[in-house]
Amino acid sequence: MKKINNYLKSNQQYIYRSLMLILGIVISAFGMTLLIKSDLGQSTISGISNNIGIIANMKTGTILAVINYICFIGQIIILKHDFKPIQILQLIVTTLFAYIVNLFLYETLFISNLELNNYGLKFLVLVIGIVLMAYGVSLMMVANLIFMPFEGFCNVIALKLHRQFGTIRRYVDICFLIISFSIIIIFKIPNTTVREGTVIYTLVFGPLTNIFMKSINGLKLKIDKDFIN
Repeated sequence: MKKINNYLKSNQQYIYRSLMLILGIVISAFGMTLLIKSDLGQSTISGISNNIGIIANMKTGTILAVINYICFIGQIIILKHDFKPIQILQLIVTTLFAYIVNLFLYETLFISNLELNNYGLKFLVLVIGIVLMAYGVSLMMVANLIFMPFEGFCNVIALKLHRQFGTIRRYVDICFLIISFSIIIIFKIPNTTVREGTVIYTLVFGPLTNIFMKSINGLKLKIDKDFIN
């Protein structure tokens, strides 16, 4: 009977963490969409995806998936024999995330047709988008099942350097910001991605994830204890 109870509790924990992962994917994808629609600058990864998408005439979510696939390969290179085969599921997660971003951005009418003419409203949407993205990513990280390849790549670097995930994420964001701005200058495309919102995102996203992860982790530990008891 004890073994059965332990098995059931283990399954309950797995289901709970899986729901955290799925919820994190949806929330962060919606947050990214709001950043794009705010027109005050985008997240570093969506910005570079959008700029490359303009050049290649492809959807933002599709380019986003390609970048994540590259980050997945980066994890394999860094971890080598320590790379766990189950992390191959990252490819499924990133494909789902990209699909949801494209769904929100191009297929969901109330978002795809959203036009914000008031700066104050744009700024509000920007802030909400940043908070949602940070919270969604934090949920995925704390669930600790499968990371998005981009977050997984940052997490691998953080573990290797013994630094906080949010700190490494901020450094990587700064690198992406420089690349994105370079693309705008070199290919002379309209600058709708690197603006004041991008700077705000780059500065606060990492610290926000540190705060959210600490809070969510505390709640997760409490729930885990309830399962054990």
